[in-house]
Formats: sequence, structure tokens, C-alpha cells
Amino acid sequence: MKCARWLFLVLIAVQGHFLAAQLFDVKPVTDDVYAAIARPTFRTNCNAAIFILNREVVVVDAESKPSATREVIAQIKRLTDKPVKYLVITHLHGDHFQGAEAYVDAWPGVQIISSESTRDGIRSQGITRMQRELVTVPIAMEKLTADLKKASDDKEKATIEHQLSEAQAYLTELKQMKVSLPNVTFDRRLTIHSDTDTLEVLFLGKGHSDGDVFVYDPKRRVIATGDALQGWVPTMGDASIYDWLQQLKAVEDLDFKYVIGGHGDVLQGKDTLILWRQYFTELLAETASAAAQGASLEETKSRIIPTLLDKYGSQFPRDFSKTVIANVETAYRVTTTQTK
Repeated sequence: MKCARWLFLVLIAVQGHFLAAQLFDVKPVTDDVYAAIARPTFRTNCNAAIFILNREVVVVDAESKPSATREVIAQIKRLTDKPVKYLVITHLHGDHFQGAEAYVDAWPGVQIISSESTRDGIRSQGITRMQRELVTVPIAMEKLTADLKKASDDKEKATIEHQLSEAQAYLTELKQMKVSLPNVTFDRRLTIHSDTDTLEVLFLGKGHSDGDVFVYDPKRRVIATGDALQGWVPTMGDASIYDWLQQLKAVEDLDFKYVIGGHGDVLQGKDTLILWRQYFTELLAETASAAAQGASLEETKSRIIPTLLDKYGSQFPRDFSKTVIANVETAYRVTTTQTK
């Protein structure tokens, strides 16, 4: 019976793949839980976690634009006729909230849930950053146009032309976007009950952002983690690194088997979480040691980046070699000024 059920889920996922091939691969995780895994595009989309409960659907995160969200919605409607009643926004970054209006259009009674900090962050920072893209996207397009003129082969030209097309489509959509702010906020824990199903919506302290939210399904042993834990490399632009270490410890204490992160593929077990904690610990310790000896930022980077690349380069995706530079810069600022 379980084998037949799993085969059914895989067939649904394959259908979903062909219908949403542009932006998402919809994958079954376990019974009635799916992950819409975002494919690369000019403006990054996040993954969406889809929990089908007894009477309704809970979705985690809402992409960078409504058109991308509508692709996820189309897949949800193929999976079930139950309505999306709750949309959970994990944090303030635009690739996680800018598409929320599509859920409001599809299901006008949908409740948009976040922590209070995330709602405040979207209102005070997220919207400003979204508006700033009206300036930065045209600049990026100018660079792509210049790169196209210098391109030497047809494959390179086709890639750049595709990026330009995506950028123009995103810019056009950006000008018309309406921000749908969360209308339900909570302090530490919010429980969603649906007959025999229960989801825990959790705030476990600051981390990747000031308002990170996790959605935990104890029965199916699945947790959706936004960007606080995901299949790409950790980014720290809005992070509180010391708090993030404590947050991940609290996550580790939960009983889960599957992790649907904000980016990358579905993770199994706790190996990636343990890796991130080890990396954060060593990053902070090595940076603090260099700073305590009077090393400048550039000296600190020269001293510890090769060590971090040697130890962690094979365990993270390839772009770790770039991200580690920004990580050390953030860690240096934190260990020398204690700003976060």
C-alpha cells in the first residue's frame, strides 16, 4: 500500500514538473507534503513547502513575484481541491513575500502568518528594497546588454538573451506589484489544528533574520525552514550570527526527518544543520582570534578564508568560494563592533 501511494505521489510530481517546467520542480516529500523547488532565474525565487491537511492547505513562502506564485498555485490545485487557508512567510526577503498577492487573489480568505518582526521588517525594509529594484534591475539589464555585445558564441548569446528577457518580464511585473502584508502575527508559537492534523509555526529566536519562522509537522517529521537552513550556502546580510547558532540548536532538538529549506533540494536528516553550526562556530572563532591579534579585515580574510575553503569547500555548493568572503566580512564586523 505504501509503495503504491509513493508511486502515485511520484506520478503527480512528474506531471507537475512538465506543467511548471519553467520555474519549479514539484516533488513529493512524504504523505501529503510537497516541495516546489525553484529553478534558477534572473530574480531568484524561493522554494515553497506545501502541507495538505485534513481540511485545508498550508503553504510556506510566496516567491519573488505573483506570476511565479501562480505556477505554484496551479500545482496545488492539481494536487488537491482543498483551499489554501494559511500562507506562512518565513522572513522579510523579497523572494519569500513579493508573490503573496497571488494567494489573496486565488483564495480571498487566506490568512498570511508571520512573526511580528517579519511583518515589521517587510514594512520597514522589504518594501524599500523592492522599490529599489526599480533602479537596480535596469542597471543589471544594461550590463547584460553590454555583455551580449561582447559575447563570442551562440550559446553564450542565447543565455544572456534569456536573462535579459527574464529581467524585462520581472521589471514589468515589479511595477505593478501589490504587497500583501501578513495579517496574523504571533510571539513564539502558533498551532494550526485541522481535525487530526497539527502544524506548529515557531519563532525560535533571531538567525538568518530577526524574525525567522519555522513550520514543523511532528506527525510527518517535516520542517520548513526558510533560509535559516537550506541547500545553498548560508548568507548573512541580515543575520545575527551568535543568535543563529542558538536558533539552530533549538531546531536540532526537534524530531524531524525532512527539511524543506528556502533554496536548494529537500534535505534529509540533520547533517546539514550540524555542518552549518560547525561552520558558524569556526567562522566566528577564527575571525575573533585574528581580530584580537590586531588583524585588519583584509588581513583576516587572507588568513582564514583559505582555511575555511579547504575544510568546508567540498561540503557546500560551488558558490561557497564567493559567499565565504561576505561571511568573513560580516563575522569581522560582528566580532569587532558587536552590532549583532
